[in-house]
Amino acid sequence: MTNKSIRLLMLVAFIGTIGIIVTQTYWVRKAYQLQERDFELNANSALSNVASNIAELKHIQLPIYSPVEQVAPDYFIVQINVHVEQDVLAHFLQASFTKHNITTNFWYGLYDCMSDTVQYAGFINIQGNQDKTIPPVHFKKIKKLNYHFVVYFPFRKHFLSQQLSVWIVSTIVLIFILILLTYLLFLILKQKRLSEVQKDFVNNMTHEFKTPLASIQLSADVLRNPLILQNEQRLLNYATIISTEATQLTHQVERVLQMAHAEKGDLQLSKDHFTWQTLIKETVASFEQAIELKNAQIIFDFPEQPITFLGDQLHLKNCIRNLIDNALKYNTGNPQIRISLKASTQIEISFEDNGIGISKNDQKLLFQKFYRVNTGNIHNVKGFGLGLSYTRLIVKAHGGNIYCESDLGKGTKFVIYLPINDL
Repeated sequence: MTNKSIRLLMLVAFIGTIGIIVTQTYWVRKAYQLQERDFELNANSALSNVASNIAELKHIQLPIYSPVEQVAPDYFIVQINVHVEQDVLAHFLQASFTKHNITTNFWYGLYDCMSDTVQYAGFINIQGNQDKTIPPVHFKKIKKLNYHFVVYFPFRKHFLSQQLSVWIVSTIVLIFILILLTYLLFLILKQKRLSEVQKDFVNNMTHEFKTPLASIQLSADVLRNPLILQNEQRLLNYATIISTEATQLTHQVERVLQMAHAEKGDLQLSKDHFTWQTLIKETVASFEQAIELKNAQIIFDFPEQPITFLGDQLHLKNCIRNLIDNALKYNTGNPQIRISLKASTQIEISFEDNGIGISKNDQKLLFQKFYRVNTGNIHNVKGFGLGLSYTRLIVKAHGGNIYCESDLGKGTKFVIYLPINDL
C-alpha cells in the first residue's frame, strides 16, 4: 500500500470516527431529552393522582383544570384547597411515585393559606440511601389563594442519568474501542515505517559493502597474476587499495556494532583528558583528501585559551567525523564549514555549513535510527542513517545534548552542548 493510500485511509478513518462520536453524542442527548419528558409526564400524572386521593379523602371537589403546575424542571406545585396531615401527604406521595416508577428522593411541603407560610416540610428517602447527604431546600414563595403543596426533586439529574446507564456505558465502550483502533493504526503505521527504514538500511548496507568488496576482489585477482611481481609500483597500488577498502569495511562494521552496543546500554566509555581544539583539528585533518576533492573550506572559530574535557576521545571524534562528513556530502557547491567552540556555563560546539539544508519535518526525525533525509537531486550520497543517531547517543552518554537548526537551501547548523567536567 502506498503512502498516499495510507494517508487517504487515515483521513477516511478520522472522518468516520468523528462522525460516530457526533452521532453517538446526538442520540445520547436525544435519549436524555426523552427521559426528561417521561419524568415530567410521570411526575404530573403521579401528583394529579395524589391530588385526587386527597380530594376523595377530604370529600372535596378539585378544580376542573389540572391542579399540577411545574414551575421548574425539578419543582412542582399542586393545588388541593384543603389542609392535609403530613403523614397522609407523605404516604400518598410515596405510593404514587413508586407506582409511576419515580424512585428518586424528594422534598415536600404544605403551604398554609391562613398563615401564608409553609406549615411543614419533609424529606422522603424513597431509595433508602442512608449515606447520601440530604441537600437543603428553599421553597419558592409563590402566592396562592388556597392550600397547596410543593414537591422538589434535588437528585433529578442523577436519576435521569441512571436511566441512561446503558447508553452511557455503550458510549464509553465505543470511545474506548475507537481509541484502541487508533492506537493499533498508529502501531501498524509505525511498523510499516520501521519495515521501510530497515529495508532501506539493508539496501544501503549491501551497497556500502558491495563496492569495497568488489574493489578488494578485483585487486586480489590482479595480485594472483605472477606478472604483477615484476611491477612493484602496481603491486603497492593494489595492496594499498585492499588495505584502504578493508579499513573502510571495518569502520562501517564498527559503526553498526557501536550503535547496537549504545542502544543496549552496555557502551563502555574510556574517559581521559584532552583539549577540544586539538581533537577537532585532528579529526578535520583526516578529511584532507575529501576537502581538496570538493574544494571545501574549513573555518575554525576557537578561543585562544584551551578548552579541556574528560571524555572518550574515540567516540567523540567519531561524532565530529559524522557531522563533518554530512556537511561535505550534503552540498551541491563548494562546501564552507564553520566550526565554533566556546565555553561559559557549558561547552558549546557548533558545525555550520552552507549545504542544501533540512526541512522542518525531517528535523523532527533526524536523530532516529536508520532515518535518512531525502536528498533530492543528490543521488550519490551513501550511508546507513546511523551517524546522527549514534552522535546523539554518545553526546547524551557524556551528559550533553545536540540540536539542529536548518532551512532548506540555506545550510544547516548542529550545536553540541556538554557540561564542563574537567575542573
